Amino acid sequence: MNRIDFIKSLGLASTGLILPTNLLGKSLVKIYDNYIRGVQYYQYSRVKELLKEGDTLLLKHEKENIYDAFAVEVYYQEYKLGYLPAYENIVIANMLDANVELTTQVSQHNPKDAYQSIAVEVFAELITPTPQLFTALQNARASDAEDLYRQGY
Repeated sequence: MNRIDFIKSLGLASTGLILPTNLLGKSLVKIYDNYIRGVQYYQYSRVKELLKEGDTLLLKHEKENIYDAFAVEVYYQEYKLGYLPAYENIVIANMLDANVELTTQVSQHNPKDAYQSIAVEVFAELITPTPQLFTALQNARASDAEDLYRQGY
């Protein structure tokens, strides 16, 4: 194994996987879908006529929030719309801190309802096995792998 291959394997090894990347797929998994809170207090009124289902939103962990250390703000462009509910924000705040790439969009929009006007859905990318991976695992023994340990170094 040369140095470049070794360094590449470290990247996958840190995730617990040492597999060729072409044997892995990626899919979006919905991890959250609910109404945001506090829209009547922020800048929702400025953009409520522009918002539509499917619009991309941005999440930010507001670590300095004096009421909730896990507060997650919701933005449409530069406009703050509100927060994810406090009883549901811990996991998403931790994912944001870990730089997990999350995709957020408007799932429902009802401008006539002051308290449940915007629902958001959040997706995370999940690494999934491909059919080729299952075939490769079924057709190869673990001892067939070539590495430095099996070469006696």
